[in-house]
Amino acid sequence: MESRYRYGVLGAGAVSASLIGRLPSKAREVGPVSAVSYRVASRIANTLRAGYPVRTADELGEVHAVLFHSPPEHLETLLGLLERAQIDWTGKALVFCDCFPDHAVTQRLQAKGASTAVAREIGIPGRLVVEGNDDAGLRAARRLARALRMKTVEISPDSADLFEAAVTLGSAAITPLVDRAAALLREAGIGDPEAARIASSLFEQTARDYAHSGKQSWVWYARKPPELEARIAAVGPRLAGVLRQLLLFGFETFGKHRESGREITQGRVEEDQRG
Repeated sequence: MESRYRYGVLGAGAVSASLIGRLPSKAREVGPVSAVSYRVASRIANTLRAGYPVRTADELGEVHAVLFHSPPEHLETLLGLLERAQIDWTGKALVFCDCFPDHAVTQRLQAKGASTAVAREIGIPGRLVVEGNDDAGLRAARRLARALRMKTVEISPDSADLFEAAVTLGSAAITPLVDRAAALLREAGIGDPEAARIASSLFEQTARDYAHSGKQSWVWYARKPPELEARIAAVGPRLAGVLRQLLLFGFETFGKHRESGREITQGRVEEDQRG
């Protein structure tokens, strides 16, 4: 007999703070809730204000999609419960929500017949990154996104590391650059918080221009750069090498201004000789 519930939940940790906890109309959507013990399952169901606790993971077999959330330290324990459960995974989906199973983990469940997907946020409002191995898992993840009123950003299977590298490059890796730009503006006489606002605006405008025009938005794409050594020297010895390398990276990436690149490289050689 087909379950009247859309989702089952297997979880540990702060399940209510995950995507699962944000599902609207949870009481009608979530059915069996499983965990390492009936007591923990009861606590999760209570914090979700949805679903009902079950004593074994076997009972997750009555729904078409299982939503999984776990902190890293409990991941293997919950996976063991799921692998031992008497569940016919044919046509069923397992969606990892806001957690990061590696390829070996998803393969283990796929070997049982589960259609797996991973759904997680990336810090961009309204966007949900989805990675899946086939249609059933992807359909469940897309349905989850629609329920949350979010748009999916779908990536190829097993490309999570590439995606996370791009996110790191576009977030944590550039925050120190924003901070250094703000510091230089303060040294130029601009007070806080105006220096921070201007620095942020420069990076935001650059990103907007790139979204509109791609590589042609690069400020020197169609014109020769000015003399750059004075600017490099002005940032101080600690930042000079970083700025020089970033400028060279730009010339190499876009295949332009070899002469400027040679001048900067020569400046670095002379700087090293002086040092």
